[in-house]
Amino acid sequence: MPDPTTEPQPYDRDAIYDEDGPFNPWFMREAIRTLFRTLPLDPSEPKAWSDRRLYSALLGLSALHPRDETEVMLGVQAMAAHHAAMAAWRIGMNLGALSGGNSRHITTACSAARTFDTMLRALERRQSKPLSIPIGRPARRGWEDAPHPSTVIDDTAERCRADEDSSKTPGPPANPIVWTPEQRAAVETMRIEQENEGLDIANTEGILPGGGMILMENPTPQQAAYIGRRLGLMYKREIEENRRKGIIEMPKIRGIRPGDLIP
Repeated sequence: MPDPTTEPQPYDRDAIYDEDGPFNPWFMREAIRTLFRTLPLDPSEPKAWSDRRLYSALLGLSALHPRDETEVMLGVQAMAAHHAAMAAWRIGMNLGALSGGNSRHITTACSAARTFDTMLRALERRQSKPLSIPIGRPARRGWEDAPHPSTVIDDTAERCRADEDSSKTPGPPANPIVWTPEQRAAVETMRIEQENEGLDIANTEGILPGGGMILMENPTPQQAAYIGRRLGLMYKREIEENRRKGIIEMPKIRGIRPGDLIP
Protein backbone atom coordinates (compact mmCIF):
# COMPACT_ATOMS: atom_id res chain seq x y z
CA MET A 1 0.00 0.00 0.00
CA PRO A 2 1.49 3.40 -0.94
CA ASP A 3 2.69 5.59 1.91
CA PRO A 4 0.67 8.87 1.80
CA THR A 5 3.55 10.70 3.48
CA THR A 6 5.94 9.96 0.60
CA GLU A 7 3.71 9.50 -2.44
CA PRO A 8 2.80 12.71 -4.34
CA GLN A 9 -0.84 13.60 -3.78
CA PRO A 10 -3.09 14.89 -6.57
CA TYR A 11 -3.18 18.67 -6.47
CA ASP A 12 -6.66 20.15 -6.04
CA ARG A 13 -6.43 23.93 -6.33
CA ASP A 14 -9.95 24.41 -4.90
CA ALA A 15 -9.01 22.56 -1.70
CA ILE A 16 -8.36 25.95 -0.07
CA TYR A 17 -12.15 26.28 0.35
CA ASP A 18 -12.62 22.91 2.09
CA GLU A 19 -13.41 22.88 5.80
CA ASP A 20 -10.41 20.55 6.26
CA GLY A 21 -8.28 22.43 3.74
CA PRO A 22 -4.72 23.74 4.15
CA PHE A 23 -5.77 27.03 5.83
CA ASN A 24 -7.66 27.85 8.99
CA PRO A 25 -11.35 27.82 7.96
CA TRP A 26 -12.03 31.01 9.94
CA PHE A 27 -9.36 32.83 7.92
CA MET A 28 -10.75 31.54 4.64
CA ARG A 29 -14.31 32.52 5.58
CA GLU A 30 -13.15 36.08 6.16
CA ALA A 31 -11.09 36.05 2.95
CA ILE A 32 -14.16 34.90 0.99
CA ARG A 33 -16.35 37.52 2.65
CA THR A 34 -13.78 40.23 1.86
CA LEU A 35 -13.50 39.04 -1.75
CA PHE A 36 -17.26 39.04 -2.29
CA ARG A 37 -17.58 42.57 -0.89
CA THR A 38 -15.39 43.87 -3.75
CA LEU A 39 -17.79 42.58 -6.41
CA PRO A 40 -19.92 45.20 -8.23
CA LEU A 41 -23.21 43.35 -7.75
CA ASP A 42 -26.48 44.70 -9.15
CA PRO A 43 -29.42 44.09 -6.75
CA SER A 44 -31.85 44.02 -9.69
CA GLU A 45 -30.05 41.31 -11.67
CA PRO A 46 -31.19 37.65 -11.58
CA LYS A 47 -29.74 35.59 -8.73
CA ALA A 48 -28.18 33.14 -11.20
CA TRP A 49 -26.11 36.00 -12.66
CA SER A 50 -24.79 37.18 -9.31
CA ASP A 51 -24.11 33.58 -8.24
CA ARG A 52 -22.11 33.03 -11.42
CA ARG A 53 -20.07 36.17 -10.71
CA LEU A 54 -19.41 35.11 -7.12
CA TYR A 55 -18.44 31.61 -8.20
CA SER A 56 -16.09 33.02 -10.86
CA ALA A 57 -14.40 35.12 -8.18
CA LEU A 58 -13.72 31.96 -6.16
CA LEU A 59 -12.26 30.25 -9.23
CA GLY A 60 -10.09 33.28 -9.97
CA LEU A 61 -8.63 33.30 -6.46
CA SER A 62 -7.87 29.56 -6.44
CA ALA A 63 -6.24 29.88 -9.89
CA LEU A 64 -3.51 32.01 -8.24
CA HIS A 65 -2.42 28.94 -6.23
CA PRO A 66 -1.96 30.65 -2.84
CA ARG A 67 0.32 28.60 -0.56
CA ASP A 68 -0.23 30.46 2.71
CA GLU A 69 -2.38 33.17 4.26
CA THR A 70 -0.17 35.98 2.94
CA GLU A 71 -0.60 34.81 -0.64
CA VAL A 72 -4.36 34.52 -0.10
CA MET A 73 -4.38 38.20 0.91
CA LEU A 74 -2.35 39.15 -2.17
CA GLY A 75 -4.76 37.15 -4.31
CA VAL A 76 -7.81 38.86 -2.80
CA GLN A 77 -6.26 42.27 -3.50
CA ALA A 78 -5.49 41.26 -7.09
CA MET A 79 -9.08 40.12 -7.63
CA ALA A 80 -10.37 43.35 -6.04
CA ALA A 81 -8.30 45.38 -8.52
CA HIS A 82 -9.73 43.27 -11.37
CA HIS A 83 -13.30 43.88 -10.18
CA ALA A 84 -12.64 47.63 -9.87
CA ALA A 85 -11.24 47.74 -13.42
CA MET A 86 -14.22 45.85 -14.85
CA ALA A 87 -16.73 48.08 -13.04
CA ALA A 88 -14.98 51.26 -14.24
CA TRP A 89 -14.71 49.94 -17.80
CA ARG A 90 -18.45 49.23 -17.82
CA ILE A 91 -19.37 52.70 -16.54
CA GLY A 92 -16.88 54.50 -18.78
CA MET A 93 -17.93 52.72 -21.96
CA ASN A 94 -21.70 53.02 -21.43
CA LEU A 95 -22.16 56.75 -20.80
CA GLY A 96 -22.47 57.67 -24.46
CA ALA A 97 -19.88 59.47 -26.57
CA LEU A 98 -16.50 60.15 -24.95
CA SER A 99 -16.54 63.26 -22.76
CA GLY A 100 -15.12 64.55 -19.53
CA GLY A 101 -17.67 62.49 -17.62
CA ASN A 102 -16.85 58.98 -18.79
CA SER A 103 -13.17 59.56 -19.64
CA ARG A 104 -12.46 59.79 -15.90
CA HIS A 105 -13.94 56.31 -15.44
CA ILE A 106 -11.80 54.97 -18.29
CA THR A 107 -8.71 56.48 -16.63
CA THR A 108 -9.71 54.81 -13.37
CA ALA A 109 -10.16 51.47 -15.18
CA CYS A 110 -6.65 51.72 -16.66
CA SER A 111 -5.21 52.50 -13.22
CA ALA A 112 -7.01 49.52 -11.64
CA ALA A 113 -5.80 47.25 -14.45
CA ARG A 114 -2.21 48.34 -13.76
CA THR A 115 -2.76 47.62 -10.06
CA PHE A 116 -3.99 44.13 -10.95
CA ASP A 117 -0.79 43.55 -12.94
CA THR A 118 1.31 44.87 -10.03
CA MET A 119 -0.37 42.50 -7.57
CA LEU A 120 0.17 39.54 -9.91
CA ARG A 121 3.86 40.43 -10.23
CA ALA A 122 4.17 40.65 -6.44
CA LEU A 123 2.57 37.23 -6.09
CA GLU A 124 4.82 35.77 -8.79
CA ARG A 125 7.94 37.14 -7.08
CA ARG A 126 6.86 35.51 -3.83
CA GLN A 127 6.14 32.22 -5.59
CA SER A 128 9.40 32.21 -7.57
CA LYS A 129 11.03 29.97 -4.97
CA PRO A 130 10.96 26.16 -5.46
CA LEU A 131 7.62 24.41 -5.13
CA SER A 132 5.71 27.56 -6.04
CA ILE A 133 2.91 25.18 -7.10
CA PRO A 134 2.44 21.88 -5.23
CA ILE A 135 3.52 18.64 -6.92
CA GLY A 136 0.81 17.11 -9.03
CA ARG A 137 -1.96 18.64 -11.09
CA PRO A 138 -5.75 18.50 -10.72
CA ALA A 139 -7.15 15.35 -12.31
CA ARG A 140 -8.98 15.70 -15.62
CA ARG A 141 -12.72 15.84 -15.05
CA GLY A 142 -15.94 16.11 -16.99
CA TRP A 143 -17.37 19.59 -16.53
CA GLU A 144 -20.90 18.26 -16.82
CA ASP A 145 -20.40 16.99 -13.26
CA ALA A 146 -19.30 20.39 -11.94
CA PRO A 147 -21.56 21.80 -9.20
CA HIS A 148 -24.01 24.53 -10.14
CA PRO A 149 -22.74 27.98 -9.04
CA SER A 150 -25.88 28.58 -6.97
CA THR A 151 -25.25 25.36 -5.04
CA VAL A 152 -21.66 26.37 -4.25
CA ILE A 153 -22.61 29.95 -3.27
CA ASP A 154 -25.57 28.89 -1.11
CA ASP A 155 -23.39 26.37 0.76
CA THR A 156 -20.57 28.90 1.20
CA ALA A 157 -23.00 31.57 2.40
CA GLU A 158 -24.47 29.19 4.96
CA ARG A 159 -21.01 28.41 6.36
CA CYS A 160 -20.04 32.10 6.46
CA ARG A 161 -23.21 32.83 8.44
CA ALA A 162 -22.43 30.11 11.00
CA ASP A 163 -21.29 32.67 13.60
CA GLU A 164 -24.15 35.12 13.06
CA ASP A 165 -27.43 35.43 14.93
CA SER A 166 -30.00 35.06 12.18
CA SER A 167 -32.74 36.31 14.50
CA LYS A 168 -31.14 39.78 14.42
CA THR A 169 -30.98 40.01 10.66
CA PRO A 170 -32.88 43.18 9.67
CA GLY A 171 -35.73 42.65 7.26
CA PRO A 172 -36.96 44.91 4.48
CA PRO A 173 -38.59 48.22 5.53
CA ALA A 174 -42.25 47.93 6.41
CA ASN A 175 -43.29 50.76 4.07
CA PRO A 176 -40.72 51.08 1.29
CA ILE A 177 -40.88 54.32 -0.70
CA VAL A 178 -41.77 53.75 -4.34
CA TRP A 179 -41.59 56.74 -6.68
CA THR A 180 -43.90 57.00 -9.66
CA PRO A 181 -42.52 58.06 -13.06
CA GLU A 182 -44.34 61.38 -12.63
CA GLN A 183 -42.61 62.02 -9.28
CA ARG A 184 -39.21 61.18 -10.75
CA ALA A 185 -39.84 63.55 -13.66
CA ALA A 186 -40.88 66.31 -11.24
CA VAL A 187 -37.69 65.90 -9.20
CA GLU A 188 -35.56 65.94 -12.37
CA THR A 189 -37.33 69.11 -13.53
CA MET A 190 -36.71 70.72 -10.14
CA ARG A 191 -33.00 69.82 -10.33
CA ILE A 192 -32.64 71.36 -13.79
CA GLU A 193 -34.45 74.52 -12.68
CA GLN A 194 -32.14 74.88 -9.68
CA GLU A 195 -29.03 74.40 -11.83
CA ASN A 196 -30.24 77.07 -14.27
CA GLU A 197 -31.48 79.51 -11.63
CA GLY A 198 -30.58 83.09 -12.56
CA LEU A 199 -29.66 82.29 -16.18
CA ASP A 200 -31.45 83.72 -19.21
CA ILE A 201 -32.20 80.33 -20.76
CA ALA A 202 -34.84 81.70 -23.15
CA ASN A 203 -32.26 83.89 -24.91
CA THR A 204 -29.38 81.38 -24.77
CA GLU A 205 -28.81 79.65 -28.10
CA GLY A 206 -26.81 76.45 -28.67
CA ILE A 207 -27.89 74.43 -25.61
CA LEU A 208 -27.67 70.74 -26.49
CA PRO A 209 -30.45 68.22 -25.60
CA GLY A 210 -28.34 66.82 -22.78
CA GLY A 211 -27.71 70.27 -21.29
CA GLY A 212 -24.19 70.77 -22.64
CA MET A 213 -22.90 73.33 -25.11
CA ILE A 214 -20.16 73.57 -27.72
CA LEU A 215 -17.85 76.46 -26.87
CA MET A 216 -17.91 79.02 -29.68
CA GLU A 217 -15.36 81.69 -30.65
CA ASN A 218 -17.43 84.71 -29.50
CA PRO A 219 -20.15 83.60 -27.07
CA THR A 220 -22.95 85.97 -26.18
CA PRO A 221 -23.22 87.15 -22.57
CA GLN A 222 -26.02 84.62 -22.00
CA GLN A 223 -23.92 81.80 -23.49
CA ALA A 224 -20.86 82.81 -21.47
CA ALA A 225 -22.92 82.78 -18.26
CA TYR A 226 -24.39 79.37 -19.15
CA ILE A 227 -20.97 77.90 -19.96
CA GLY A 228 -19.58 79.25 -16.68
CA ARG A 229 -22.43 77.60 -14.75
CA ARG A 230 -21.91 74.26 -16.55
CA LEU A 231 -18.17 74.32 -15.82
CA GLY A 232 -18.86 75.04 -12.16
CA LEU A 233 -21.31 72.13 -11.96
CA MET A 234 -18.79 69.84 -13.72
CA TYR A 235 -16.06 70.62 -11.19
CA LYS A 236 -18.56 70.31 -8.32
CA ARG A 237 -19.54 66.80 -9.45
CA GLU A 238 -15.87 65.90 -9.88
CA ILE A 239 -15.07 67.05 -6.33
CA GLU A 240 -18.00 65.04 -4.91
CA GLU A 241 -16.91 61.92 -6.81
CA ASN A 242 -13.32 62.35 -5.60
CA ARG A 243 -14.53 62.68 -2.00
CA ARG A 244 -16.38 59.36 -2.32
CA LYS A 245 -13.11 57.80 -3.47
CA GLY A 246 -11.18 59.34 -0.57
CA ILE A 247 -9.38 61.93 -2.74
CA ILE A 248 -9.14 65.28 -0.93
CA GLU A 249 -7.06 67.22 -3.48
CA MET A 250 -8.90 69.82 -5.53
CA PRO A 251 -9.18 68.98 -9.24
CA LYS A 252 -6.95 70.82 -11.68
CA ILE A 253 -8.62 73.56 -13.72
CA ARG A 254 -8.45 72.41 -17.32
CA GLY A 255 -8.17 74.87 -20.20
CA ILE A 256 -10.96 75.14 -22.77
CA ARG A 257 -11.02 76.45 -26.32
CA PRO A 258 -13.57 76.93 -29.11
CA GLY A 259 -14.98 73.64 -30.32
CA ASP A 260 -14.78 71.91 -26.92
CA LEU A 261 -17.88 70.23 -25.54
CA ILE A 262 -18.85 71.69 -22.16
CA PRO A 263 -20.89 68.86 -20.57
